[in-house]
Amino acid sequence: MTENTQPPKLKWKSKEYEQSSLTDPQKYLFSQLIDIEKKENSARFTLDQIGAMKQVFEERLDKELSQ
Repeated sequence: MTENTQPPKLKWKSKEYEQSSLTDPQKYLFSQLIDIEKKENSARFTLDQIGAMKQVFEERLDKELSQ
């Protein structure tokens, strides 16, 4: 069995790039964007949780105020 030791291709605007063909600044910028996307997804995930928690507290407050 042979192992694929090639790093995965990077995709940008519908075009794939071999990592080995990129310059150091290009690799750096890809790395930055990948990290930013991870942080963006994490922030969105956290914001979804916060929105759900807020809704629960709003519903509880409405219930308390209607008594």
